[in-house]
Amino acid sequence: MAQIQVQKLAKEELEKEEGLEGYTEILQDIKSLLEKAKYRAYKAVDNLRVQTYWQIGERIVRGELQHRERADYGERVIGRLAGDLDIAKRNLHNTVRFYRTYPIVQTVSAQLSWSHFVELTYLDNKEERQFYEQQSIQNAWSVRELRRQIKSNLYERMKIKGEVVIAPIIKMVEPEQVFKGTYNFDFLKLPEKYSEEDLKTALLSKLEKFLQELGSDFFIGRREVPVLIGGNWDRVDLELFHAGLLCYILVEMKTEQFKHAHVSQMYSYLNWYKEHKWQEGQRQPIGLIICRTKDEETVHYALGDLRKEIFVAEYEVKLPSEGEIKRRIMRLEE
Repeated sequence: MAQIQVQKLAKEELEKEEGLEGYTEILQDIKSLLEKAKYRAYKAVDNLRVQTYWQIGERIVRGELQHRERADYGERVIGRLAGDLDIAKRNLHNTVRFYRTYPIVQTVSAQLSWSHFVELTYLDNKEERQFYEQQSIQNAWSVRELRRQIKSNLYERMKIKGEVVIAPIIKMVEPEQVFKGTYNFDFLKLPEKYSEEDLKTALLSKLEKFLQELGSDFFIGRREVPVLIGGNWDRVDLELFHAGLLCYILVEMKTEQFKHAHVSQMYSYLNWYKEHKWQEGQRQPIGLIICRTKDEETVHYALGDLRKEIFVAEYEVKLPSEGEIKRRIMRLEE
């Protein structure tokens, strides 16, 4: 301890001689910021991996259901995918088991890694699985520690003592707390002229940043979701799920000013989801229309009583200049 104190004093003296008083403190603070940033980046990548594997599992299972008359279809598909994608069959089987264990994406906690979920999917008892999920989160268990606790039969031992407590589901947030009025898509670096398809492709190629801009607790579901209405196929741009709202979020991107027709289109999609995708325990699906611009009065009358079901936002592909920000503030003060 004395040696550390001597070294600290020596550093402080050296900083004074160089005219850099306080440098060590600045250095330590920046090191801490970089470590935190690394951790956040790692978590963001791992959360995206969890969502991607859930989607892969869902797609394989969907294919199995479409060809249910062939008992070996799923196994043959996995074998073929393993070769074409250069992915181990074991990993593909993990994605399928993951989807079947967590068929509703909001039950997938963003606080657990993919490796945690792989271990948890081997537990058939739902209460036991929830117990280990909550213990892993509360005690920040590593995967190795989770594996050790499962092997030691912690759940069974605490069950015998009557000490197993599964925390209730946290109260859902309100939609108004989730959606923004304007989204910043500056990270897309779009050219001066671009199409709606260019916008969608750019957003999907930068999913991590897109999710960060949307806010926390959003999970990617499917893209270009086919919807059959009146004998005609249409496609929802993007299907999301929100862990706090406990519902599907249907996103439609428009490179034009908001129009009344956008609402009727979205409302049809929401009604289809209510009949075909909604499950007990979920909130009714919500629509998010993101347009190039919007007129508040037009939005007000177009939505009417649908203001809790459909949200309209605009996006910016370039951050406003300081002068533009000042002009907007002045207009608000008028």
